[in-house]
Amino acid sequence: MAETDLDLRADAADVQKQVHDKQIAFELATLRVLALAVGAVFMTRMVASFVLYSVGQALIASVVLAAGVLLCSGILLAQWRNELRPSLVRPLTILLGTLVTFNVFYILHTTGNLNQFFFSAMVLVAFGLASSTFMIWLTFVVPFLIIFAWCLFDLQVANVTPYIAILIGGLALSAVAFFVRMPTIRKLIELEVVHSHNARKLALSNQAKDQFLANMTHELRTPLTGVIGMIDLMEDTKLSAEQAHYLGTARKSAHYLLMVVNDILDIAKLEAGKLFLNSEPLDAVLLTKDITSIFDHRVRQKNITLSLDLPEQARIPVRGDNIRIGQILLNLLENALKFTENGRIDITLEVMKPGAEITLKWTVRDTGVGIADDRLHKLFDRFEQADSSSTRTTGGTGLGLAIIRDLVDLMKGRIGATSTVGEGSTFWFELTLPAVELMDLPDRSQSKGDRQFVSDNSRSAAAEAFGELRSPEPGDEPGLVRILYAEDNPVNRELVGRLIRREGWSGVAVVNGLEAVENVRENGNEYDLILMDIQMPVMDGLEAHKIIKQETRSSLPIVALTANTLPDDMRRYEEAGFDAIVGKPINVAELRAVVEKLVSPALQG
Repeated sequence: MAETDLDLRADAADVQKQVHDKQIAFELATLRVLALAVGAVFMTRMVASFVLYSVGQALIASVVLAAGVLLCSGILLAQWRNELRPSLVRPLTILLGTLVTFNVFYILHTTGNLNQFFFSAMVLVAFGLASSTFMIWLTFVVPFLIIFAWCLFDLQVANVTPYIAILIGGLALSAVAFFVRMPTIRKLIELEVVHSHNARKLALSNQAKDQFLANMTHELRTPLTGVIGMIDLMEDTKLSAEQAHYLGTARKSAHYLLMVVNDILDIAKLEAGKLFLNSEPLDAVLLTKDITSIFDHRVRQKNITLSLDLPEQARIPVRGDNIRIGQILLNLLENALKFTENGRIDITLEVMKPGAEITLKWTVRDTGVGIADDRLHKLFDRFEQADSSSTRTTGGTGLGLAIIRDLVDLMKGRIGATSTVGEGSTFWFELTLPAVELMDLPDRSQSKGDRQFVSDNSRSAAAEAFGELRSPEPGDEPGLVRILYAEDNPVNRELVGRLIRREGWSGVAVVNGLEAVENVRENGNEYDLILMDIQMPVMDGLEAHKIIKQETRSSLPIVALTANTLPDDMRRYEEAGFDAIVGKPINVAELRAVVEKLVSPALQG
């Protein structure tokens, strides 16, 4: 509590200091305007005095006027050079006002021209506009009124009433000008400072949130890489039926945990504004078929009928985010399968508005348990579930539907649901996407370009024990794909080594980027590819990649092997020049595809 109080006091002190600095800046600006105005008036009066008065009178007047012009010029020059001390601002403002007062008084006294009272009233109003504090305004006004009252009686004016009225009117206008203007200006200054202060704190908060999100992505995926990877390796060994059952259960639990982690990270990305959409040509029909086919085996296990109703067009080419649209449909199908024990699930894709932009509507209907009306409208809220009671038969975080609602909103689409308890539910979403030509659709038989990006897997363990089994040295088995892999985590290092051996490749492990650089310098021509972890001690993967490419002039393909799969991270690795990016946990089929693409076919035996 004490630290919080100190932080609040520090914030308040910082705001007050900024308000004070802004006030001084305003007073400097006011002084600059006043110096320009007074200097111009004095210069005009100095010229006019030689026209209107005798030479003697003009010379006497010019001494004071010239001094005023020089003072104003000096103030403007000092401000231009940023040499004017803040402590001099208020005294100089008062001095300029005094010079104007003296000048008006001098002309009135020497000429006896009572029209100067009108000018004096305007001077009073100008004082009200030029004052930045009450003390300056008072210092202006009191001497001014005393001098002109004395001057009035010294001139022995017969009827002083109109002139006193003029001065009182000027005083009133001056007071109104000051007391209306200054509180507003101070309030604007305070609001500007507070807004700037809050914006700065928000920027720091967002920066901290971004860093936290990056760390959590990295740290949550780290143990999951080791868990899932080792389970996959174990399942390829000779197992008894009981062991296979235990491992299968562990694998399902690990993948469910990965799904929960991905949901939490997606929510964090959405809240931090770090979830970005890709825009690439896709086939809506093919995407729907691909997502639906994932569930074929599971619906057969539950003895559920899964039907797919597609438009007449064999292909619907549009531009959008293939992964995120698939994620929405996948989540809706997961929910339908979870709550449907028998009956059917129907998926429908409709073309609502064809044209330059195509409105597509996906509908998922099930014959499951249904949702009560009082729960239906809350389904798309975070942490809400159709059944939140302690006796519910299905689990879940209550994040899936909230995420797809946010994704649909991000794509400027619509989503909704209807349901009847005991009869089933219908979920639908609509997206309006730009149409593209059929020729723009990617050829599924070829990779997507010079670089592949394999992400949305998971990340490896924080184990301390070093259990590394070293792979064969390069050159021991000619004809193998020879891989140098840099990984600081012992469990991940062992996992990657075993995956390399299982694929029939040859590999050498190093524990950081510096060792990778030194190894390439000494044995660079003995490798065909480098797998480079990003976050490592001593030297990280980005720095190692830069040195290998620039200093050693190596042409070895380098693949980023990383748990940092946020869009900003992926763009950073792409811009750094990595030949491919493989996310953690490692999908063996995807890693194999990357290696086969990047390594010359002649080396693959």
